[in-house]
Amino acid sequence: MAAILRVVNGQRTGQRVTVGAGETLSIGRSGESDLQLLGLGVSRFHCVVEEHADDVVVADLNSSNGTFVNGQRVKRQPLRVGDEIEIGTIKLVVEAVPQRRAEPVSCYFTESSGSETRVVPTVRLPDATGPARPGAADPGDQELLRHLGALEKVYKAISAEERPARLMAMVMDTVLEVVRAERGFLLLSEKGGGLRAQVARTAPWASVDPRLPVSRSVLRASIERGASVLCPDLQAGANGAQASTGHTRSVLCAPLQSGDRVLGALYLDVAASTWQFTKQDAEIVGAIARHTGLALHKAELVDDLERLFVGAIETLVAAVEAKDIYTYGHSARVSKLARRIAEGMGLAEPEQEQVKLAGLLHDIGKIGIPEAVLSQRGHLTEDEWAYVRSHPQIGESIIRQMGSDRVAMLCQLVRHHHERLDGTGYPDGLTGDAIPLGARILSVADAYDAMRSNRPYRSPYSAKEAIAELRLNSGRQFDVEAIEALAELRSEARQAAGAEEA
Repeated sequence: MAAILRVVNGQRTGQRVTVGAGETLSIGRSGESDLQLLGLGVSRFHCVVEEHADDVVVADLNSSNGTFVNGQRVKRQPLRVGDEIEIGTIKLVVEAVPQRRAEPVSCYFTESSGSETRVVPTVRLPDATGPARPGAADPGDQELLRHLGALEKVYKAISAEERPARLMAMVMDTVLEVVRAERGFLLLSEKGGGLRAQVARTAPWASVDPRLPVSRSVLRASIERGASVLCPDLQAGANGAQASTGHTRSVLCAPLQSGDRVLGALYLDVAASTWQFTKQDAEIVGAIARHTGLALHKAELVDDLERLFVGAIETLVAAVEAKDIYTYGHSARVSKLARRIAEGMGLAEPEQEQVKLAGLLHDIGKIGIPEAVLSQRGHLTEDEWAYVRSHPQIGESIIRQMGSDRVAMLCQLVRHHHERLDGTGYPDGLTGDAIPLGARILSVADAYDAMRSNRPYRSPYSAKEAIAELRLNSGRQFDVEAIEALAELRSEARQAAGAEEA
């Protein structure tokens, strides 16, 4: 079965072109191209579509405006049915691709200078090859238990860890340990094509030069085939003899995938030792890579939602602060300062993020306060003051409508950021440790920024004066530890400024 592409728009709308086995279809503005496309942004020789090894691949020919598949710019990308290819202003859709022959997930790959590259299925690869690895026990039950333990560790981390950087580091450390690789890299695909190493590790026991290049052909084979690639002896000659370097170099690479999308790869190698990766290693690394790819895709979606969430918050805050030029930017400053105070107090990163978001939202309830009250420059009446004191509850109500489990603590921090340790605060008159720690931090950051800001009825406090005022009310209104963490931040800022002047 040939690959079939249909032109969606432009002069050739509706035209279908086929790419048979082993054929290459050139696409561009030039009349010499197999498929001539006339449109804005189309280069003379823009890209090619190739069919080989039961796969169809589009490859950009260094065009000026790039080739896009499903909205992402690519240099070389396998195609699937339904994929949309954008070439300048012209769009094509993939209607059919050859059915790939069923084969195991893992492949055995051999590469040698001056000879043709061979790829054969894993079923023809022996279970173990080469000398034993350092510290390896018998390849029976102990090896199986070690592999199962590694899988369990990775699965637990994937379930619990939402931060991609931490997840990738943990996966890389685990994989390096379980297969006793000398070097390991976790690489992610870039929008413009290519791969960038996000995590790089060298085993502490290995005496290998970390500057040695990776095998790009092994990486390419793994990415293009969507399969783990095992090369027991990269340096063996065509007849299987050892290369002149005197070292065995074994390579194992597995793609990070989510569905048909390849996000990157796990790459492992041995350069200074004489042992080799095994079929079992390829299977365990392949399994870890598949689950890591799904977890990274999930983290990507969570990050997108987080950005939308924060963007919506910032829009709401801007709408509130637009009512009063004297408080414009107050929430953003409180958010940043509260997070730094939380960090200085040793709070975990998730708690720091909660305080940061609560700082953005702490005055959101003022959207329900009459503008005449907010802009009042003189003393407030009792009724007006009651309006102002209601903004924490209004803010809590607004946030609760977002309906996410993640906002439960945000509601508490926003509701209680005007409580006082001595119980004279509002809205609930909480005392001491009954006030959430994050709310106590917000209270300090809020008061500090208010004192440091210009008001029509007074000049701003200096940093020293504001800290002194907070300390004067520590233990009664404000949390002592939060004040001292803030004071330490101010001290560090002064020292940094002095160093710059020097």
